[in-house]
Amino acid sequence: MRYLGILIASLMVMACGQKSTSDKKVDQEKWSGMRDSVDTYFSKLTDLKQFNGVVLAYKGDDVVLHQSYNMQGDTSSTFVTTETQFDIHSVSKLMTHYLLVQLQSENKLSMDQTLDDFFDGFSQGDRITLQMLLDHRSGLPRELTHVDGEEIDLTPAEIVALAKKEPLLFEPGTDAQYSNVGYELLYEIVAQIYGKPFGQCMVDELFVPLHMDESGVHFYTKEAKITRLAKNHVLKDSTLVEVPNISRDEFRTGRLFSTTTDLKKFLDAISKEPFASALQHKGVIQKDGGSKGIRAQVYRDLKNDFGFVLLANYDEMPFFQTVEDMAKMMKSEPVEYPKEINRQAIEVPIAVLENYVGFYTFHDFDGLVLEVAIQDGGLVILQNGEFNAELKAESLTVFFEDPKARESFEFVKNEEGTYDALMGWKGITVEGKRQ
Repeated sequence: MRYLGILIASLMVMACGQKSTSDKKVDQEKWSGMRDSVDTYFSKLTDLKQFNGVVLAYKGDDVVLHQSYNMQGDTSSTFVTTETQFDIHSVSKLMTHYLLVQLQSENKLSMDQTLDDFFDGFSQGDRITLQMLLDHRSGLPRELTHVDGEEIDLTPAEIVALAKKEPLLFEPGTDAQYSNVGYELLYEIVAQIYGKPFGQCMVDELFVPLHMDESGVHFYTKEAKITRLAKNHVLKDSTLVEVPNISRDEFRTGRLFSTTTDLKKFLDAISKEPFASALQHKGVIQKDGGSKGIRAQVYRDLKNDFGFVLLANYDEMPFFQTVEDMAKMMKSEPVEYPKEINRQAIEVPIAVLENYVGFYTFHDFDGLVLEVAIQDGGLVILQNGEFNAELKAESLTVFFEDPKARESFEFVKNEEGTYDALMGWKGITVEGKRQ
């Protein structure tokens, strides 16, 4: 009977293997239209020198496409494969949320707990909850405003001490402001509960259990798993330039790297309870990340049962437009494929331009202040009194600098009857409030 059982088990394994191969062919045919659409999209984006990276897309249990796209050959510093590791930056925030949900399910914390439960000395620390920190509703600023030196040199304890000195931008829970500072506090809370550095928490409590074997952390871990890390690139004066993966003006606490395959494992994990309910918004779990020369996106649509991972080591891609189009393609909805842009300038009366003259504060860019002025009959952007860019009008309210780029500087009328600004930058749009 023992040998019969082994024989039956062996036959079952063989049968399963044959079925899997057959299913794979069927699945390739099933999703061929979707795969061709996604491949065409990223091929065109790459041909336009706007994408260099890796795409992994799946529907249900089937991988629709897993492919690298390279603007240059395999001897270039930009070259990547489907196994390349990429820095993922703020995707670490979603992973932190995962760990917090896990800790809550183990009754080791509650999202209703406040900062006072973990730190002394925070203004309104008895009102700021973990949930507010997760939702960027704590009132803490995006970045620390008074750093003596460089952010990269700060220890977690020093970050917490400096965060205590930050005045709140608003009463906790009454508004929202993206805050890296708030998440640094969450990183340290996770570290407190597990009794080890945040980076080691990520390795031991997330990467190892989920078999994310090619993922790792740059700092604060026993073992560095960097084997084939992508090199980051920016466009400077029309030339592709390699830049450091670790910026000196960023905190080092949450500097994680991963691959498309590993990030799919993470998406699979958070698609299950209790994570799915806690992390989703209107049926979708997603998070973007990026810095100079790098972009990352994870996306899971629970309702339509698909997901994708985008990793790029070149930051000139029209990022959010690409993510939006990718979601449409995965739902078999039509999109406009990337194509060369040639924007045409028009003349705008000086009387109209005068409505836009003034100073604009971009809170999402660490309080960046840009001045809009009139020079030689057109608009220009000044930063700290120095020329930054010349704007050409596409319409009475929409202006651009580069006729080949999507990014615009748009003026939108506010409740006071003046104008605020919407500025496009590397595929994202940020709001500038009129002073």
